This record gives sequence, C-alpha cells and structure tokens, in this order.
Amino acid sequence: SCSCSCSCSCSCSCSCCRAVHSMLINKPPDSGSRTSRHPLHQDLHYFPFRPQDRIVAAWTAMERINSSNGCLVVQPGTHKGELHRHDYPEDGAVNGMYHGVRGMDARDKVELHMAKGDTVFFHPLLIHGSGTNVSGRFRKAISCHYSASDWHYIDVRGTSQENIAKEVSTEDRSWI
Repeated sequence: SCSCSCSCSCSCSCSCCRAVHSMLINKPPDSGSRTSRHPLHQDLHYFPFRPQDRIVAAWTAMERINSSNGCLVVQPGTHKGELHRHDYPEDGAVNGMYHGVRGMDARDKVELHMAKGDTVFFHPLLIHGSGTNVSGRFRKAISCHYSASDWHYIDVRGTSQENIAKEVSTEDRSWI
C-alpha cells in the first residue's frame, strides 16, 4: 500500500503528489564572465503556486560535485523565513532568468560537496545557489520539485514574483 499520508491504497502511482518541475543541469565550464554561477535564490520565486510548505526539491549529483565545479551553497535556516525580492545581480554576471536575492551574500553559507548519486532535499524558501564552475568540465545534476496534488495557482501581480512572470511571458527573447 501507499506509504504517504493520504488515504489511497495504491502501490506505485499515488495521486497525492506530483512532479511539478524537473531539469537536467549541465553546468558549463565558466568562460571567465562568472555566468556559470547561479546567484543565491529561493526556488519559490519561480513557482506561481502554493501551498509552499507542500513543495520539496530533490537535487541529485550525477558526478562528484565540489567547489571547483560549482557546488550548491545553502544558507541554513532560511527556509523558515519569507519569500524575498529577487532580481538580477548588480554585477550583471549571470544568465537570463537567473535571478538572485539581494543583500544575502554576507550571511553564512555552507557548501554541499556531493558524491555521484547523493541527493539533497530542501524547502522552496531555502536560500541557495551554486558557485562558478572553474573545473574546465561540464558539471551534471538532476533537479526535480514535487508538490502535494492540492496545489493552486496564485496571482503574482503586485508580488515579488511579478518580475519573473513578465520575463517568462514576454515576446522579447533577446536575452537568449
């Protein structure tokens, strides 16, 4: 039977949760412009749905991940906070749609060095990012976000998420 807390009796296809976002991350070696980094951010910034406490990220290393190839960095305890305003870093060294939380760089960070197959799970409010890949090789990982099936969309107009919604829906793709 199902091991989750719902009342279904399924064994392999529970309807109480959904994969809502997944990606293969093939982080390139940096060209010297620091665009291979992902600024400190909260994943919830990219998700126009709630409830936030019923979303989880699963981030799996497909190879050894360390400081040299741009490992994840996290700010412990920030998952207990609020969704912060995100924007492009002031230095401009980042790819399109890679928004970051401003003013959080001075806080303590923990690097997550991982072996191939290691997986870390985290809340969508956890402030995290990844460093510059200076290894000379691509760095690979898989990320998937899961949510309870009772999620609902929110109107992001007038919220801190409005800027990413406009960027995603724009016809101007000059940043690509």
